[in-house]
Amino acid sequence: MLVQEELQKKISDFLAVLEFSVENRGLIGLLDQNLIAQSFLANLLNIVYGYDLVNLDTGNRQSPAIDLGDFYRRISFQVTSTRKTIKIRETIETFIRKERYKEFSQIKFFIIGKKQGRYPKNLQRSDLFEFDPCRDILDIKDIVRKLPSLSLEKLQRLSYLVDSESLMTGVFKTTYQILHRSSQEDYSPIEEVTPDSVVRTVCQVNVPLFSDPSCQYLRSDIVGIILDNRQQTGNIFAGYSIHPTTSTVFKKGLHVIRVWSRNSACDESWYRNPETDEITYAWSSSCELIGRIIESP
Repeated sequence: MLVQEELQKKISDFLAVLEFSVENRGLIGLLDQNLIAQSFLANLLNIVYGYDLVNLDTGNRQSPAIDLGDFYRRISFQVTSTRKTIKIRETIETFIRKERYKEFSQIKFFIIGKKQGRYPKNLQRSDLFEFDPCRDILDIKDIVRKLPSLSLEKLQRLSYLVDSESLMTGVFKTTYQILHRSSQEDYSPIEEVTPDSVVRTVCQVNVPLFSDPSCQYLRSDIVGIILDNRQQTGNIFAGYSIHPTTSTVFKKGLHVIRVWSRNSACDESWYRNPETDEITYAWSSSCELIGRIIESP
């Protein structure tokens, strides 16, 4: 059996155990497993989808409406073992009432179990944030279906995550062990050392990128942003830089600090200037740029 297939089977089997464990414990009122799964699922979703989610429920403080958040992409998740429409609707109502849309522009749900076969298409739509019940309600089977398309490196990371979450007997670790593991920071975002006396301003967004140096094959999975870099002292122009990203947070005119996501690896990309026809290499440390917005310097 190929290495990839062995890893897929191992990960799939573990997720099946997690799914039934949460479901059965919920039947008898033991909800502690849900709390354990939140930290695990943050890492799981980060690896599979390239997010940078963190657990918003820390210590004795419970985050209203949502459990996980990616502050760079402004994506949030609620983790729940309840799949009913009323649960989704009540959560979104709380999301609006608590004004969580000011921090996160998109809400998603991850159901530890099996989601409903269908949800109302008009389920709590709002202009304040993004939510599509067909796209934004996920369950464990959605993760399993993605396993064959993941790279060997991602499957190996998932395998390591599974090992770190379970004992050799298959019994889940305690909440303390999971929340205090040392591997948590291994794939945290990389932020450039600041201040570096350079002011970086977004001057173009949604720039088309290509997968080949002759710019014949347009990439559909990612776009670029162009930063105007200037020395803070004297406002001296230091050149433009082009970076691959999937983030919709970047807006023209914003000042940013460069931050790279190690959970979202990017293949090599190139950019063709439509005015000069000049081709520029657009690749930064093999990672997606997610950035951090700062106040005007």
